[in-house]
Amino acid sequence: MKSVLTVIAAAAVALAVSGCASDKPAEKMAKKETMAKKEAMAKAPAIQFMSAKEVAGAFKSGSKVCSWKAGKKGRDKGTDYYYKDISATSGNADRIIGKATLQGKWSISGDTLSLNYGIGKPQQYKLAKVDKKSYTAYLNGKKKKMTFTCK
Repeated sequence: MKSVLTVIAAAAVALAVSGCASDKPAEKMAKKETMAKKEAMAKAPAIQFMSAKEVAGAFKSGSKVCSWKAGKKGRDKGTDYYYKDISATSGNADRIIGKATLQGKWSISGDTLSLNYGIGKPQQYKLAKVDKKSYTAYLNGKKKKMTFTCK
């Protein structure tokens, strides 16, 4: 009877140890993946946002017409019309999405483009220049929201 209990106890210890041993490599692997992600983010180039002077220059000449894409894989598309009918850096705006038109206001304050189409508070965007007249807009300077090309 003693030998049976010894065998059972030894088997229980072996199973417990093997269970603990299998958790350790999984934990180490998860830590390595987390560290690799952190290193990749650290190596990623910082977003070069446009300065206040560059943003003002982009909206300097007359009213703007900008085609934009947003959402997953750019599936949401539309056209914004920015009218300079209030000041050199603000005015009314029209956003056309399919057959619908939203009316609102736009303004530039420093290096920030503010858009409000009557739904909640104005959305504040920091802009990063892609090409001569193409920009990527980051909501509150953090989350990529849309890309647009202006005429």
